[in-house]
Amino acid sequence: MDQHHDTFDYAALILRCLRGEATSAEQQQLQTWLAADPRHEALYRSLQDPEQLAAGIAFQETIDVQADWEAVQARVSPAPAVRKPIWIKLAAWTSAAAAVITGVVLLYPRPDKPTDTRIIADQSHTFHNDVLPGGNQAVLQLGNGKTVALGTQGGNTITEADGTTIRRGDGSLVYADAGDSTTAGLYNTLTTNRAGQYQLTLEDGTRVWLNAASSLTFPVHFTGAERKVTLTGEGYFEVAANAHQPFKVAVNGVDVLVLGTQFNIGAYDHTVKTTLVSGAVKVQLPGKRSWQLTPGQQANVAHEQVSITYADTEKAIAWKEGIFYFKDDDFRDIMEQVARWYDLELEFKGPLPARKISGNISRQARLSQVLEMLNYVSGAHFDIQGRKVSVGL
Repeated sequence: MDQHHDTFDYAALILRCLRGEATSAEQQQLQTWLAADPRHEALYRSLQDPEQLAAGIAFQETIDVQADWEAVQARVSPAPAVRKPIWIKLAAWTSAAAAVITGVVLLYPRPDKPTDTRIIADQSHTFHNDVLPGGNQAVLQLGNGKTVALGTQGGNTITEADGTTIRRGDGSLVYADAGDSTTAGLYNTLTTNRAGQYQLTLEDGTRVWLNAASSLTFPVHFTGAERKVTLTGEGYFEVAANAHQPFKVAVNGVDVLVLGTQFNIGAYDHTVKTTLVSGAVKVQLPGKRSWQLTPGQQANVAHEQVSITYADTEKAIAWKEGIFYFKDDDFRDIMEQVARWYDLELEFKGPLPARKISGNISRQARLSQVLEMLNYVSGAHFDIQGRKVSVGL
C-alpha cells in the first residue's frame, strides 16, 4: 500500500472513531496507530480541539498542498472533467473530514517542506506564525532500559519485568501495589521534554506532577527504611503518609525529607526552591545540616547557601493548575518559563524590561496570546519565526 492510500485509510479511520461509529476492531487499530509514533498521538489530540482544527486548516492555507491533495483525490474518485479549486473540493466534505485530511497532510509533509503540527497560522495577524501550547507527553524508561512514549490516551497497561502493572490514564501513570511480592532494585524513570507534562501515582499512593523538561527516577517498589526518588526540573508532590518509611526527594545535591505532605520543588537552574503547601518537610544538605519548613515557607538553596522566606504558594503551584502566574518576576525568568512550555528558541535583542512583571494567563493559550499579555505589562516586543522568538524593547 502506497503512503497516500495508507494515509487516507487512517484519515477515514480517525473520522469514524471521532464520530463514535468505529467497531471494536477499528478502535483497537487506532490505538495501535497512536502507540506507533508520538506524532500520531499529538495529531489525534489536536483533532479533538475545535480551536486547534481551525488553526490547523488556516496553517495549511500557507503551504502548497495541491500535489498531496491530488494524490489522495485520485484514489477516492475519478478525475473530474473540469478541475475545481482545491478549497471548493474540501468544502464538499464535512468539516470534520476536512480537518482530518488537514491533520494527516501536516503529519506526513512533503520531504522538502517539513512541518511541525504545533506551529500554526497566526490568527491575530501580528506575527509570522503562532505556536500551540505543550501538553501531556512524556517518556517512561522501564527497568530493562526499554522506553515507552506516553501521551493523553489511556486505557491500556504496561507490564514491568517482575509483573507489576502500570495503568495508563489520561495523561497519567498509576503503579499497582504489589503487596509482599516485590522486587527490590527495579527502577523506572519518567521524563518530560520541553512542551510536555505528566502525572504519576507511585506504588505507595504518592502523586507526582512533572512540569516540562523534568524527570523523576523512582523504585517500582518501595523497600527498605525509606522511600527515595530523584528529581530534575520541577515537580509537585502529594506524599502518602507512612511514619515507618519516610519519603525523600533528592535534587541537585539537596534532600527534601517528608512523612506526608504537599509541596513543590523547582530546580531548573543552580537554585533548588522547595515550597511547602501543607504538612512539614525538612531540607537537608551534605553534612546533615537541615532546615524544617512550615506551610507557606520556601527554602532556596544555592551553592549550599540556604535562605528561608514566606512564599506565595498559589504562585508556586500555578503551573500544576494550568496557569502562568507572574508576580514581581524578572522578565528573563518569565521568558524561560514560556520557552520551556512552548519549546522555543529565544533571541534577546538589546536591553530587556528592567522592572518586575506581574500577570497571569492560561497555559493552554496560544503563544501569541501570552506574548500579547507580556507586551501589555512590560512593553517588550516580540517576533515569532517558527519556534524562534526574538525579544526586545
